[in-house]
This record gives sequence, C-alpha cells and structure tokens, in this order.
Amino acid sequence: MEQRQAEYDRNQRDALTHDITAIEKYRSAYVGDAPNLGGLLEHLPLGDIGKQYTIDSDLCTVTVDYRDTVWNIGEEKVQRDLLYNSAAAMASIDNLAGITYRFPDGSFTFDRKTMEDAFGSPLSHLLAPAKWRDAVQTRLSSKEFCRQFYQ
Repeated sequence: MEQRQAEYDRNQRDALTHDITAIEKYRSAYVGDAPNLGGLLEHLPLGDIGKQYTIDSDLCTVTVDYRDTVWNIGEEKVQRDLLYNSAAAMASIDNLAGITYRFPDGSFTFDRKTMEDAFGSPLSHLLAPAKWRDAVQTRLSSKEFCRQFYQ
C-alpha cells in the first residue's frame, strides 16, 4: 500500500503521468482566492519546488517565483511541466487570463488564448481524465510540440 502511494506521489510530479482529478477540489470561478491557488500549485507538477506567487486581480494573472533554477530542474521537464500547469490552472480557474513563471535563470509567460488554441477551448471541458490525456498529456510527450512555446 505504501509503495503504491509513493508511486502515485511520484507520478503527480510529472506532466505525463499526473492525475488531473487530484486538482478537482481547486476549481474556482475566480483567480483571487489565494489559498485555493496555493493548493492548486502544490498539487501540480513542480509543486514540490519552493515558490512564492502573487495574484494580480485586476488583470486576472498570476506570477509564480520559483527558488530553483531551470538548469537544476532540467529544461525539458520545466518546459513540459509549465505547459501542463498552465493548461491545468486555466482549466481549473475560469477567469485566469495568464501565468508568468520566474526562475533565477529564466522567465516564461502563458496566456489563455495561446493555451486554448493549442489544447482546445474552453479548457475546462477537458478536465475529464480521458479527454485530458488525449488533448493535453499526449501532446506534451512530443518535444517538438513543447518547443513551439519557447521560441
């Protein structure tokens, strides 16, 4: 039982194996609920990396400041996980318009239109596990697909 739980926990730290149902309780209409946003970020890949976040309620955006570097975590993992986290956060929070992720050695920004163009609109309709796997996780297994967001 403990071994299965440990494997599940490891899977939750990777975009390709994350169980999207784990964030169901963090669905919200509004980005301004700080405890909800914090819980969501903790239950997504990279959730185990030290971070702080700020909410801009006027622009409906979030900035996440990570304490570790992209280089240390791994560029491919960071790129895939940030795409995943952006899609998951925007699917879960109805009015979230954009997310910026800042690391000591780089910064990345994603907006809702770009994410919906890439994965489908509205993102919230993809939250069923089978749909999520097909529309999001399968695409993220392609390095070429992920690279297009970072050029």
